[in-house]
Amino acid sequence: MSKIKLIASDLDGTLLLNKARKCEESLFPVISELVDRGIYFVPASGRQYGSMQKLFYPVKDRLTYLCENGALVMHLDRVLVKQQFEDDLAMELCHAIIEDKDCEVLISGERTSYLIPKNQAFVHHMRDVIGNHVTVIDSPERIQEPIIKVSFCTPEDKLRAVESRLGPRFEGKCLRVTSGTEWIDFAPLGTSKGSALESIGEALGIAPDEMMAFGDNENDRAMLEFVGHPYIMDPCNPTVLDIPAKRCTRVEDILREVLKEF
Repeated sequence: MSKIKLIASDLDGTLLLNKARKCEESLFPVISELVDRGIYFVPASGRQYGSMQKLFYPVKDRLTYLCENGALVMHLDRVLVKQQFEDDLAMELCHAIIEDKDCEVLISGERTSYLIPKNQAFVHHMRDVIGNHVTVIDSPERIQEPIIKVSFCTPEDKLRAVESRLGPRFEGKCLRVTSGTEWIDFAPLGTSKGSALESIGEALGIAPDEMMAFGDNENDRAMLEFVGHPYIMDPCNPTVLDIPAKRCTRVEDILREVLKEF
């Protein structure tokens, strides 16, 4: 592990276990020591940049953030990677989700989440529980910036039915990934945590075999397959078990092993 120069970790179900809403305080000194030793730490999530900064507040200015499942990478508070939809496709996606009675739509800009809520509880959840900066609008046409991701949230027991209704309409036009048990994300073609890590590596001069990554779900697949040192969480989504990777139950334990190498 002495060659490791970058460590990326998914959040929900990986670094945040048992539906935890915040990181354990013991994690931050470990991250600080990794950074002090020249190892980049990269939270990698479908979450918004602002929400991720809140989660890592004690070390927030020392990290590179892989946000929106790879559609946005922020390094030293500057955009390193930014994907965006063609306007017509973004509008088609948004309206398809809005029209589905079982879905709430979340439309991602660079620093805000646009919501068109069917239920105000969704606004509360995204703003006060998840910690996103949110902007409530009445139509996606109101958005005046590039759209980098479009997502829908639906109850866990309805996820597959909704995906079967919406997914085929956009097959081949954009990427579709499962993110957690209640979310499906649509992103521009070419977007993934793996492609984002590739761009980070090119910018920072870090090769895949110098990278370690942790994940538990399909939106982590490209990242886990890209790095030289992948870890899959136990438990995880069974669909990712075909990825050749080591298993772990707690990310922080492996991070401490990395530090022992020094």
